[in-house]
Amino acid sequence: MRPPFKLICAVLGMLCMASCLRGPLHDGSPLRCAISLAEAEPDSRLLCGYNYELAERFAEAEGRSAEIRLAGKRESVLDSLRHGRLDLVILPYADTLAPDSLLVWHRADSCGIWVFAAEDQAQAEFAGGWLQQLHTMPYYAQLRQPFFNIYNPMTRVSADFISPYDSLIKVYADTLGWDWKMLAALIYQESKFHIEARSPKGASGLMQLLPNTARRFGCHDWLNPEENLRAGAMMLKTVEKKYKGIAADRNELAKFTLAAYNAGAARIADCINYARHLGADVSRWENVAAVIPDMKHDSIAALDTIKLGAFHGRETVSYVRRVNRYYKHYLHICP
Repeated sequence: MRPPFKLICAVLGMLCMASCLRGPLHDGSPLRCAISLAEAEPDSRLLCGYNYELAERFAEAEGRSAEIRLAGKRESVLDSLRHGRLDLVILPYADTLAPDSLLVWHRADSCGIWVFAAEDQAQAEFAGGWLQQLHTMPYYAQLRQPFFNIYNPMTRVSADFISPYDSLIKVYADTLGWDWKMLAALIYQESKFHIEARSPKGASGLMQLLPNTARRFGCHDWLNPEENLRAGAMMLKTVEKKYKGIAADRNELAKFTLAAYNAGAARIADCINYARHLGADVSRWENVAAVIPDMKHDSIAALDTIKLGAFHGRETVSYVRRVNRYYKHYLHICP
């Protein structure tokens, strides 16, 4: 059994501390880090999540917490570093950076550069030693692989993992009583496992939570994968309770929950009420989904049982179908 990665990072931290430093690196304050994706090539790699993971582990090796954020598209993060508002900036890999007497940097690997203020030379040296030793560890490839080998569940035949967050997904799926691959399928649909994903409506992170929803369920840092996932799971659990007296079985319960996660519980209540008005068996999602195309008409919206007006719900029906399709493929390709 391989040792936990946290233990590895702690050992690396002690080794680097002994070899690179003579005095304390910091005053115990959090490591302030910004991850910039401004010049990154658009692709399926989870660069932000990978850099977030490394920065968090580096802070742990230093014996401190981390405050990690995504840099704004037009933000001059290097100026923030020069003026002491950040401790570390992680940039996409470039062959060179412009000469700057106020900055010092290390190549983290083939896809990233870590930049420090020159006055933090000790910390920069510690980071360089930590990164160098990390790359020599036999477990490094296992850490890195899930961030760079993300696959389309509809085309992959087999895999040892689904995402870099499988262990977290399993924990929070257990709190729901879900198969973890179903929760993974939802996350793939929502964000493709990109922690930095943001929708035009402001939904953010792995679970694509809207700001008010995130705060309601205790997520104050939308970029943090565990906070975002935990809040999303709590929301799902709250939503699921609304359909336990309606759904015919666990499978149907999951479908109603997915639909409400996408469209909102109040919208799905309207759909159920209208299906019931037509005499349909509302314990099965397919029967409710069958009436949704009619709900875009004003005549339907005028019914007393419809609270939110017309509903163009084709996207919700498709959402439930896609998540279930991903789930069925995950059952076959991942142990």
